[in-house]
Amino acid sequence: MDNTARIILHIDMNSYFASVEQQANPFLRGKPIGITGKSQERSIVATASIEAKRLGVKTAMSTWEAKKVCPPIILYPGDPEKYSDIMHRFNAIYESFTPNVEPFSVDESFLDITEEAEDYFGATCMAQAIRSRLREELGEHITASIGIAPNKLMAKLASETVKPNGLTVVRPHEVLNLLDRCELNDLCGIGSRIKERLNALGISNFKQLREFPLKNLKAEFHSYGAWLHEAAWGREIASLPTVARNDSNQPKSYGHSYTLPQNTSDPRVLKHYLFGLADKVGWRMRRDGVTARRVTAFVRFGDFTSHGEQRTFHEPTADGIRLFQMAWNILKPICLLDVRLIGLSTSLLCHGSTQPSLFKKERNMTSILSALDKLQSRYGSGVWKRGATLQAEFKSRSSGFHFDHEI
Repeated sequence: MDNTARIILHIDMNSYFASVEQQANPFLRGKPIGITGKSQERSIVATASIEAKRLGVKTAMSTWEAKKVCPPIILYPGDPEKYSDIMHRFNAIYESFTPNVEPFSVDESFLDITEEAEDYFGATCMAQAIRSRLREELGEHITASIGIAPNKLMAKLASETVKPNGLTVVRPHEVLNLLDRCELNDLCGIGSRIKERLNALGISNFKQLREFPLKNLKAEFHSYGAWLHEAAWGREIASLPTVARNDSNQPKSYGHSYTLPQNTSDPRVLKHYLFGLADKVGWRMRRDGVTARRVTAFVRFGDFTSHGEQRTFHEPTADGIRLFQMAWNILKPICLLDVRLIGLSTSLLCHGSTQPSLFKKERNMTSILSALDKLQSRYGSGVWKRGATLQAEFKSRSSGFHFDHEI
C-alpha cells in the first residue's frame, strides 16, 4: 500500500517516568520533580515533570545543574519495574484497538490503524478513545501526546508539535507545511551532527533540503542521503510493517548501558564494565532465542558529549564474548578520557540459533553457555559471572537512556 494511503498514530507519553510517579504518589503532584538514578550525587535527570520543564529543567541534565536551575526540584529515584509494567499496560490498551502495534521505546509506540480507522476522521475518534482509556486505566496524571499522519516519520514529528497532552492530525497534503514549520533536527533521524553537516552544505530548512540535488546528498551522506531526500518530502523509505498480534511486543534490539560509579579514563575499568554489559545482553538474547548481526557501542563523557558507532557481523551471534570484542574494537580507537557512561546494543536480529562452529573450542563454549543459561533460567541472571567481570558491580539505575531496553 502507498505510504500516503496509510494512517499511523504515534503515541508519546508525556514526562513518562515523572508522570507515573506523580500518579502513584499524590504528594508529588503539581510539583517540579526529576527522576534520577539510585545514586543521586552522580546521576542525571532521566525525566523532568511538566512543572520542572517549565522552570528550565531538561532531560539528561545533571542533578547538580537541575538544582541550580530549579532549587525547589524534588529528586526522586526511578523504578524501572514500575515503568515497564505501565508500558505493557498501555501497549495492551493499544492492541485492543489494532493488532498493528510497534513499541518504539519505553514510552512511545506506533499504531497502524489504516484498516480500523478508514479515514482521518475515524483516526481522530480512535485517538480520543485511546486517550480516554489511558485516563481510565492508568490515571489522569499519565497523559500522552498523539500524532496522526501518513507514515511513522511524520506521525512522530506531529506528536512533538503540541505537548503535553496534544493531538495533531497531519493529512498527506499537509505534510510539507508541517516540515516547513520545523527545524531540521526536530525530525527523528536528524541529530545535531547531521544538522551541522547540512548547514555546511547551505541547507538550513526542509525546503532547501528538498531542492538540494539528490546525487550531491548521496555523495556527502552515501545511502543516508537518499533517506534525507525522502524525509524532506515527508516520505519514508521503509513503511511500518503489519505486525501480528502475538508478535507486537517482539523487540527490535537489545541493549544495556551504565553510568559508572566514578568518571574514568582507565581502559581496564571500561573493559570490565563493557564485558559485563555484553554478557547481560547476550544472555537475554539467548533466553529469547535470537541472535544479532549488528553491535552498537557508545560512551558518554564527563561533559555530557557522546560518541557511538556500529559494526556488522558476518554471522549473527548471541555470545557475550563476541559482542564484547566487537564493541571494544569500536571504542578502542576513541580517546576515552573522563568517561561517565558506557553501553552497547544489538540489532538486525535473527530468530533461531546460529550454525554449529567448525572449531571444537567454539562448540565446547556453546555447550558451556547452554548449561549456564539453564542455571540462569532456574536461579536468576546473577548465578554466574566471568572472572573478567568480577570487578564490574552493577547497581540498579533508571533513566530514559540507561533503561535496560528491548525495543
